[in-house]
Amino acid sequence: MTADRPVVGILLRGSHARRAATAHSDVDVDVLVGGAPYAARRAYLAEHCGRLTHVSVAARDVRSWVIRLGEPADWAFGLPVAAPARLLWADPYWRDRIDLPVLCQPADEPRLEELIATLGKVASARDADDSLGLRLAAADLARLCPSVLRLANPSVRVVSRRSAFAAALDLPVAPAGYREDMLRCLGIRPGPIGELWAAAARLVTGTIPLIRPYVAEVAEAAGPDFADALLDGRLDRYVTQLAQPVGAPPSASREPAGVPAPRAGQWLTVSVPDAPVTGAHLEAPEPTDGGDRPSRLDPAIAARLRRTPDGLVAAVVRQHDSGEVLMVAWMDDEALHRTLTTGRATYWSRSRREYWVKGATSGHHQYVRSVALDCDGDAVLVSVDQVGAACHTGHRSCFFTQLPVTSSGEVTS
Repeated sequence: MTADRPVVGILLRGSHARRAATAHSDVDVDVLVGGAPYAARRAYLAEHCGRLTHVSVAARDVRSWVIRLGEPADWAFGLPVAAPARLLWADPYWRDRIDLPVLCQPADEPRLEELIATLGKVASARDADDSLGLRLAAADLARLCPSVLRLANPSVRVVSRRSAFAAALDLPVAPAGYREDMLRCLGIRPGPIGELWAAAARLVTGTIPLIRPYVAEVAEAAGPDFADALLDGRLDRYVTQLAQPVGAPPSASREPAGVPAPRAGQWLTVSVPDAPVTGAHLEAPEPTDGGDRPSRLDPAIAARLRRTPDGLVAAVVRQHDSGEVLMVAWMDDEALHRTLTTGRATYWSRSRREYWVKGATSGHHQYVRSVALDCDGDAVLVSVDQVGAACHTGHRSCFFTQLPVTSSGEVTS
């Protein structure tokens, strides 16, 4: 560096900082300099003991480097980043400011408006029979989708592009077939153009009902009119309109994108697909008198359950740290399996005869900390981190009605 750009710090990043490097890993180094805004990148092939190593050196002025930590990472699928780093050397004046064991960058804003606009580009390429344009737009759409679905999912931080990709594919609250549609749009699963368009459309139409409870965040990112369109059905109608090829007659009677849209200020129940890892949608079959529904629950756990004639066990839900009892619901074997494997409290609705994930429509999520089986096997105790109200009435707990107790409760000899 020249005299007017003194080096103020050197950091090691990437796989070597994470202690995950292999014999073929690059060495990534940030060199921080003083002075005016500056950015440069140099690459080297360094030889040591007869072996060549690729060394990538990114030089940047220290002030803009610090500012950049407050911006989303462009490789993280919109997710927040917490990537380890190692300070190799620093000027004493800057040491306390840049000696960061973990470099944190925030999540991206929910880019719903861009997601919808990109679906329009996919539709335009479809109508023009532009195969390459459609594939490029579909890949862009898939990269945007996790930033929107992040609103409805537990917080996760990523350390690398690989971990960001895995986390983006494994979001527990996601549309039916989400993983496969993401892989198809990103070009990892081959398929004809028609299937690619269908995958892109499913990602968007399946995402819209899942994020309706987060209209405030959408308004902050995209503006109040776009947020109102999410509630009043215009967004569903627009997506349905994109599905109609140019020249095709409008389908006025067609139901908008997956679920009927609520009027402004109202919510509706949306069935949440089972897509925590595989993206496969498991339809809930009609229950029988014996509750004979298919399940992936560990047979060792299933053998210990004592179920009602409908195949259910009671689930008592409490706040994990305070012990406050929040609600009581019902689980069958599959609901218990989903609760144990996704980290989201999942129940069986006896009235709607379907599975439901707490918070999927209200935003009042339950993140599972532990599950215990009682001695008789006919109930489970689910300890959760409750977000917002557990009761549908808006109360924190369903047990808010006090009954009069006339006994003094004193023990007499």
